[in-house]
Amino acid sequence: MNKTRRLGSMAILAVGAFALSACAPAAPTEKVSIVMGMASGDTFTAEWWGWLAASELGYYDELGLDVTFEAVGGSGDVVEQLVAGNIDAGNPSMPAVGEGIVVGLDLINLYTYSTGAIFGIFAPESSGITSIAGLAGKNIGISEPGGGEVSFLEASLINEGIDPITGATLIPIGDGGPETFAAIEGGNVDAYSTAYNDIFALQTQGLNLVDLTPAEFKTFPARGIITTSAKLEEKGDAWGLFAKGTAMGTHFCLQNNEACIGMLKEVIPAAFEENMDGISQGGLRFALSLTQVPPADSAAYGAHNEAGTSAFLALIASTIDNAQDVDLSVFLNTDYLSVANDFDRARVESDAANY
Repeated sequence: MNKTRRLGSMAILAVGAFALSACAPAAPTEKVSIVMGMASGDTFTAEWWGWLAASELGYYDELGLDVTFEAVGGSGDVVEQLVAGNIDAGNPSMPAVGEGIVVGLDLINLYTYSTGAIFGIFAPESSGITSIAGLAGKNIGISEPGGGEVSFLEASLINEGIDPITGATLIPIGDGGPETFAAIEGGNVDAYSTAYNDIFALQTQGLNLVDLTPAEFKTFPARGIITTSAKLEEKGDAWGLFAKGTAMGTHFCLQNNEACIGMLKEVIPAAFEENMDGISQGGLRFALSLTQVPPADSAAYGAHNEAGTSAFLALIASTIDNAQDVDLSVFLNTDYLSVANDFDRARVESDAANY
């Protein structure tokens, strides 16, 4: 999607003024194309507003980029397309990325978009289960055998001394649809581990769940701009501009939440359909994203948390036989973060105020 939204008249004048100033980004003469694979059946979700806003507002375009966002499917599909060289970058969930790099796949994170738990572990309020330790001997629902939540669930059980094979039973029950609801409501499973998006679907159906997710998961990387060493070299300095546009879009949305919700409702209206209580999956996802996307330092969009990433990879490796050591200095590329943050915040804030 490359549609450019009109700004208010004052913002248009601001764009023109800044384009002539020394603060304006030095865009290449010819536009550089970047194809970004999105890990969803839809091009955007209610969390990916930084990328959406940058596209809608024309930030990528003014930086000399021709950015195409493509819905690829699941995170595993995005990783496959990255490794095959069919896309330039992608935003697969970090569990899928972690599982890839610990077995030797060439994947690089050049910009951390969000931090926090993508997958969690939950129990119905009626179950009386309040901790991971309470899952010993229980039936635990998962989305599917290869779901990204499985490695997190297994590691969490192991940390509590529960063997994930003999100490509990993992049962595929789908990804938040009617089958999942029936399995939980009917007592076929005692708990459910899945992506938060699936939980939001259940909550809008009236199911009350207790979040058992270990606190340390909230320090883990969630999504980023993931590429390969070959694509890193091929696109060169364009990556800095892509990271900058993403930072600008993110900064805009943090100044004007309602504008970004409006953009999201245009591209994924079904996600914002409300139930009888006025609750929507999109609204729940957006609210959570406001705790996960903002960087720890507002002057450092895209910055990596090395300690959190190291702990995250150790957890992933603990569930995979013959896992390889990962060189964090390679995986967490920092070459483009200074460029990403070299944008005029006052200009973007003016865009947000006059949208």
